[in-house]
Amino acid sequence: MPLKVYRTESIGATRNHIAIYIETAPTEDAGWLHHVTGTILNGMDYTPRETPNPVHLPEHVPSSMKQIATIEEEDLERFREECCLAVPPPQAQVTLRGTQLYPDTPLYRCGDWLKDVQELAFKNGIFKSFESEDIKTEPII
Repeated sequence: MPLKVYRTESIGATRNHIAIYIETAPTEDAGWLHHVTGTILNGMDYTPRETPNPVHLPEHVPSSMKQIATIEEEDLERFREECCLAVPPPQAQVTLRGTQLYPDTPLYRCGDWLKDVQELAFKNGIFKSFESEDIKTEPII
């Protein structure tokens, strides 16, 4: 049975944090959050974790959770290896004074990483598009 894949946001200091949530235990309203953590000052790391449904967490941005795809349970490890680990997380990109270390390169943040992972998952056939008639597509509040 396909599992639902969502894009979700949590409140951040200056920007909201964006992640992919895969509902792996629907009866328990829980799953896995796939995201990078850190800063553009120190660099980021891929840090997946088990979690309750993000809508139940205090840092969740209301109306931000939207279904983007489905994934087969047997493709979860493939998603982690071929997408999340294949796309390098953002490196350190600024100094303490805010000067860009690589001025000719645009800043690459968690949302950019997530976009690249998502595109790779669709390209590799790991994420599947879904029919709106079969699966609720409205944001979860």
